[in-house]
This record gives sequence, C-alpha cells and structure tokens, in this order.
Amino acid sequence: MKVKHLHLQNYGRFEDLKIDFAPTSEKAGNVTVIVGNNGAGKSQILQSLATSLSWFVGSLKTGETIGSKIDLHSIKNEKNEASIKVIMDCAKDNEHDNSKSQLSCVQWQLSEVRDGRVRQLGNNFSQLNALAKRYRNKLTHVEKLSLPLVVFYPVERTILQHVEADIVSHGYDQLKGYYESLDGASIDFSNFISWFRNAEDIENEVNVSRNLNTIQHLNASSEERRSQLESEISQIKKSIELEIDINERVKLSESVVHKYEEIINTINLESQNITLALNLHTQNLSFISAKDAIKYFTDFKNIRIRRQGTPTMIVEKDGEELDVNQLSQGEKSLFALVGDIARRLALLNPGLDNPLEGEGVVMIDEVDLHLHPKWQHDLIDKFVKTFPNVQFILTTHSPHVISDRPDILVYSLDDGELTQVPNIYGEDVNTVLTKVFDVPIRDPEAQADFDNVAELIYQKNFESAENYIIKLEKQMPENLELLRCRLHLTQAQLAAKKEG
Repeated sequence: MKVKHLHLQNYGRFEDLKIDFAPTSEKAGNVTVIVGNNGAGKSQILQSLATSLSWFVGSLKTGETIGSKIDLHSIKNEKNEASIKVIMDCAKDNEHDNSKSQLSCVQWQLSEVRDGRVRQLGNNFSQLNALAKRYRNKLTHVEKLSLPLVVFYPVERTILQHVEADIVSHGYDQLKGYYESLDGASIDFSNFISWFRNAEDIENEVNVSRNLNTIQHLNASSEERRSQLESEISQIKKSIELEIDINERVKLSESVVHKYEEIINTINLESQNITLALNLHTQNLSFISAKDAIKYFTDFKNIRIRRQGTPTMIVEKDGEELDVNQLSQGEKSLFALVGDIARRLALLNPGLDNPLEGEGVVMIDEVDLHLHPKWQHDLIDKFVKTFPNVQFILTTHSPHVISDRPDILVYSLDDGELTQVPNIYGEDVNTVLTKVFDVPIRDPEAQADFDNVAELIYQKNFESAENYIIKLEKQMPENLELLRCRLHLTQAQLAAKKEG
C-alpha cells in the first residue's frame, strides 16, 4: 500500500493543493522529498497525510470508521471548511486476492467544518471501509499475514532521552506495530528498547542454529522409526498368519496397537518441537535484521542490553562501549529512527524471513534533524537499501539529502505553491543550495568584496587589488576564494607585462 495522490482544500496554507507521490511514471523510486522555507507548509502536508491514514489504521483495528479529525486550527483563514482526500495504490495488496470487490486504487475523503457552518465538502469512506474489511478478513483466516506499516515522525519526536530497558518481558501483538504511529505527538522510542530486550532474551535462551540442526535430526529420526515400525508390523503379520491360537493373535494385535500409539505420540512431540524451533528462528531473523539495519546506518557494533544494575542499551563505537544515553543527539536520532522502523516492520510482518522487506508508508518531518552532513549525504540511499519496499515521504532543509539518488521525486514549496524540482542527482552542494533552496553560496558582503577585487583586476588597477586582498586576508586567512583572487591577480600581472 502506497500513497498515490493527495488533495487538500482550505487546509493550512493551501486553498487547493494537489500532489502526486513517488513512484510515478517519471520517478520509479519510492521516495518523495519536499523542501521549502520555514512556514511554507511542508509539515502541514505530512500532518494531513497522517490524519487521513489514521482512518485506515482505526478501521483496520476496530472494524469501525474512526480516525483523527481535522484540527479546526488547520482550516485556512477566512474559510469555513477543510478537506483531505487521498488516493492509495493498493494493487500489490490484491496480488493474492481473487475477490471481485478488489480495487487497484482506493480513495477516501474527510472534512471538518467550523461551528455553525454548513458542511459542503463532505466525507466519503466507502472504499476505505471495504479495504479495511478485506484486511480484517485476511487477518482472521491467514496465518502470519503481513500488514502495511503506516507511521509519521514529526519534528517533535522524542529521541531516546535517558532510556532504560524494560525489565519486564512481555509479548507483542501484531497490531502493536501501529501503536502511536500517527497521533502526531512525540513518539516514545523506548518501545524499541523493550522489544529489543525481549528479542534478545529469545536469542540468549535458545540457540537457533542448534534448533535448526535439531529439525534435521528429528526428521531423520522420524523416518528411521517409521522404517523400523513397518519392519516389525511385517513380522507380526507373518506371525499372525502362522499362529493358530486366538489368544496369541490378540496379544500380537495389542502389541501393534501399542507401538502405533508410541510412534504417534513421538511424532506429535517432535512436530511441536519443530514448530517451536521454526518460530524462534523467525523471531531471531527479525531481531538480526533490526541489528543489521542499525549497524548499517550508524556503524555501531555489538548492540545489546546490559542487565547489571539498571538495565540499559549498550553499543560499541570505535572500540569503546557506550550507553545509548552517552551518544550525541544526532546519533540518538538516527539510532532511534531506524530502530523504530525496524521494530514496527518486524511486528507487522511475522511471516517474512526478512521483515525489513515489508511494505508501508513512512513520513518523516525534517529527516536531517540533528544529523551531521556526512550522515545526510547518503541517508536516503541507506533508507532505500534497508527498507526496499517502504514508501518514504520526507521534508528536509538539507541539500545533501535531495541530491542522494537519481530516482528521488523532489518538490519545492513556496507560499503555498508546489513546484517539481528537475533532477539534481550528482550536483554539488553549492549548486543545490542556489538552484533549489535559493540560498547564496556565501555571505553577500563577502561576495561583494570578491567582486570588487575582480573588478579592480579587470580595470588593471593591480596595486589597489593587491591592497584589497591583503586587507581581506586578515579577515579570512586561507580562504579558497581569496586564493583564487590572488592567482587571478598574478596571472593578470604576468599578462600585462607580456603586452607591455
């Protein structure tokens, strides 16, 4: 399930906004990024999507048409009513659905009207209700059904503030993957720590490789017992045929029945052990996938729960063991974000060998929040490679993020108007800042100084140019652009001598 189209009317800064999300006919990737100045409305687009998708989650969980209402403060000034309409691409959800009611695209609309006004835009949830009903039917009859992830990470997201591990081990229902996923409030990433601890307990208590070897041994053992039983039954049949005494025949028959009962009980026990081993193996794969994802994004190693004293999470960074509370804000931010996505995918996709390959929609406001530029420049590429079937809808202020890959759909938002940005893959940061973010390469006053030096050189006023450069060198020593100015001056002086 992916968001295909969003239509906002009188919502926030937008009177009538229509936006398509990747993948599109032009952009085959799963990533859409929206850029723009503070106050341009980027967060409002994500919040409207979260509000709309909350009706899918609410209907799926309860069977009733419920979700978050449009906040009255989100209705555009001077307007009486706001509406949100989404079109979802559900084609892949129908791959194994032969029902006649299936739709490749599902849409619904919700609206909110000011008190005392007449509702005109209206609500329409008929297709949503049908979609939720299909999911509920599948969830009832299909074991280990995969569910789509739907989650929104606002700017105010909580980032592992003094996290302690939950010392109480408790299981998780599949639908817990939707817990606090779209409410727009701060998200408590400590849920990841609790899930991680429980998964680690399973890994510590049961050696999965040993159980997988046990499966092979049990299968071989069962075959051996069957062969042995068949041989004994054959011998008993011959004895019965040769035996005249009825009492002896009864004893032999009772012996056969007893052996049958023994083998059936043994096979049942072995079958239970095999099922347990396979379930533990599946859970452990989810746990391993989550740890691998965090390691890939952060280079942290040997992630684990330390149980001595107050339980907490420990990571290894550059050979040193650190409590997660000792990490920088940027490290906490990325660690928590990736960990929470991995946890939710693991909960929602219990049947996948690699739950990180589950589908869904992840919305992140200011995805570059607290991150060093070296982590920003390949952030989307890592998201795509780690979560290949997830649709990402992001906002950012970083030029590093949007030049990450060629298949990113980028929009620029300015004063309520949305413009698609041409392909900027491979462009340098200064070019992206200038072309997309409308930010000058350097401070305007410094640029004016460099322009003055260039003008003096052009006028062949070399002495004034030299004095100007000397003055600037005191303000900005070892400045690369100033070195270019001096090189330009030297070349111009040499050229003037040759002409003279």
